Amino acid sequence: MFIRKFNISRSKVWITLRVAVLLLVFVSGNFLGCETEDWMFEVNCNDCYGYMPDSANLIIYVTIDAENDSVPLTFYKGDYENGEIDWQDTATTDEFYLYSEMNRDYTVAATYKSGGKTIVAFDADEMSISDASANCGGLCYIVKGGILDVRLLK
Repeated sequence: MFIRKFNISRSKVWITLRVAVLLLVFVSGNFLGCETEDWMFEVNCNDCYGYMPDSANLIIYVTIDAENDSVPLTFYKGDYENGEIDWQDTATTDEFYLYSEMNRDYTVAATYKSGGKTIVAFDADEMSISDASANCGGLCYIVKGGILDVRLLK
């Protein structure tokens, strides 16, 4: 039986380990975005505005079912805790759109009924504009964020 002893210095191991970790962090950072429209690698120039919009649609996903055929929605500028109500409306379809000001945080509260109980679902997001002109060869502004999901869990 032969036993080989490898003489690898600790410094080489640490250097290799550090390089591997840095490479992993650099590459994985592009895939950890929370937004569904995270476009770090690819810009879809078909989504461009040829001007910088000051408003765009918030997109809100709600649950419409037999018990909740309409869902009251309350929109807040900023955090719910601030209490600054921007708009109140009622959703009757599972997607709701609200034309809103850009570069601001929004919170939505959806009020559902379940049996004899009331359930309030919250979500918040920032709707902002990004300049993608360099990628599209002309003026190109893309809306990021503004997607709020207050659906009930099944």
